[in-house]
Amino acid sequence: MTNPKSKIQNPKLIFFLLLLLSGCAPPGIKKDWTVQQYYDYGMRRMEKKDCLRAIEAFQIVTLNFSGSDLVDDAQFQLGEAYFCTQEHPLAMVAYRKLLRDFPQSPYADRAQYKLALAIFKQSSPVALTQDKTYEAIRELQIFLDEYPESPMASEARTLLQQCYDKLAEKDYKIGHLYFRMGDWEAARLYFGEMIAEYPESRWTSHAQYEIAESYAKQGQWEKALVEFQTFLQRYPNHELMIKAKQRVEAAKQALTRQDNVTTDQANKTRSSPKDDRTRPATNAQPSSSGVPKER
Repeated sequence: MTNPKSKIQNPKLIFFLLLLLSGCAPPGIKKDWTVQQYYDYGMRRMEKKDCLRAIEAFQIVTLNFSGSDLVDDAQFQLGEAYFCTQEHPLAMVAYRKLLRDFPQSPYADRAQYKLALAIFKQSSPVALTQDKTYEAIRELQIFLDEYPESPMASEARTLLQQCYDKLAEKDYKIGHLYFRMGDWEAARLYFGEMIAEYPESRWTSHAQYEIAESYAKQGQWEKALVEFQTFLQRYPNHELMIKAKQRVEAAKQALTRQDNVTTDQANKTRSSPKDDRTRPATNAQPSSSGVPKER
């Protein structure tokens, strides 16, 4: 049985790593090459998408030529090669080593971004815990703080929003579960917190609609009307726009019916006969003193 805790899942990669550790050079690599030749070979292999052999070349540069000016280049490309093979945990190690050992490298901003991306690639499905998503957010915030003018800043912001969307989706689905169960208060609690925390998420529109619908389900038409109108104001082009407009009309009609019932009840109260106790007495007879006397 395969060990589920194993981080390296590519058997070819394991083979080539063992080959390197044993001192054997993979086909195409010569032991008497210069550092530049190893590096150039690795880049050619990357261009050909032969990332496994590229790993071998970059490993030789980083391990055997530590004083070379190409070491930080090779360290970054090593991370890229691991990323190419989808060995994201090893890519993380390579990027972090570059950031630790060569913080002034021209590759530092790209390494920081790719570190966050490699972490995000390991994040669990929405239904599970999102530790990796939170970790990716932290690394992206570091990137945007330290490299705001980087050419990759736009990509970093896009990835950051993807992270927020994933967290928002998790909260929305919990709220939606309560909504389906008819636990309106719990549903609104999750929806409200999610909207406040992730206002730019694509899931906030669905949460806003279901907040309005939850009030309608309870017959609280005045609140439902306000929430449906808020939905239409914030998301005028949403796929639920037509349905929301229909619900606005339904809420108005329900409120009109309630007002009519209230008016009818008030009219009936005003037209009802007075209580008998307010009528003057008719059975009294005068007494000798001239004061009416009850029988």
